Amino acid sequence: MLSKISTCFLFSLIMLFINPINGQNKKSEWTIGLSLASAKYTDNQGKVLGGSFVNQSPRINISKYLFKNFTADVGFSTAIFDTQKYTTFDGVLRYDFGTSIDNVVPYVLIGGSFISAVKTTPTLNLGAGNTFWIKENYGINVQVIYKYSEDRFESQYSHFYPTIGIVYSFKPRNLNPRLWHMNN
Repeated sequence: MLSKISTCFLFSLIMLFINPINGQNKKSEWTIGLSLASAKYTDNQGKVLGGSFVNQSPRINISKYLFKNFTADVGFSTAIFDTQKYTTFDGVLRYDFGTSIDNVVPYVLIGGSFISAVKTTPTLNLGAGNTFWIKENYGINVQVIYKYSEDRFESQYSHFYPTIGIVYSFKPRNLNPRLWHMNN
């Protein structure tokens, strides 16, 4: 089952790279992120699973602006120094409300994950986040995802998945846009 997940994740990455390029804001095409992440379960769920928090470090993600304020994002993370097994392959679609050229970029997201813990389980992901661009190529990203797992999947519970990390834009962003650049 893990090989199917790996194949699906690899296929998603390939599709992102061969898709026609528009850019994160039509100028900054791709970003890559490195984050700290944690799966947060309720206390009752934590008693069954062996803990309420599953710390993950690092979480790696790649994002590409698609069109009209939509960005595709794929990510991977795994529990390294934790007693619980938890590896996640995430794919989400983000909507940024037309703020992708700004220095503060809030967004909402919807997508899915395959979580490999006791068994491999799919989840539906809903969330929100914000990227604060502090330098032309660097930003800070904060994000919270709710990973919904159906009751029929007994190996995984629904849970929150907060992340915080650094984002790198492969093309420099203009942190002080001029009026004459807004329509280009």
